[in-house]
Amino acid sequence: MKKLTIFVLFMFSPLLSFAETPACSISTMNSAAKWMHNEGIIAMEDIDSSKTEINLLVSEKKINTDKTIKKKFIYTNIYKFVFYDDDGKSYQVITKINSDKLPTKKLNCGYNFSEFYFVSKEGGF
Repeated sequence: MKKLTIFVLFMFSPLLSFAETPACSISTMNSAAKWMHNEGIIAMEDIDSSKTEINLLVSEKKINTDKTIKKKFIYTNIYKFVFYDDDGKSYQVITKINSDKLPTKKLNCGYNFSEFYFVSKEGGF
């Protein structure tokens, strides 16, 4: 019985968490949407932003080796975004952002370099 109780608590623990939007994700999400638009993958007006899923996969603080940035540390954040269009199709994008600012809960964080990787398009084709 004890094992069953522990198992049930373990299975439902994600439901008890209060997840927040990852730091600096809004400006990164907008950049990813604009990149998809520029690449001809999807028009920005077709994206249903209320359904967009945001996941911060990794955040790393590392010593700055770029002489043009006058900060001791830089921060690399890797996000996964899942965008949905009006027809329910999904578009997955991975972004890598290097920033000279510590990630905060602000809507807009400065970044110096971005990489975008289109992962997949799924839905009624």
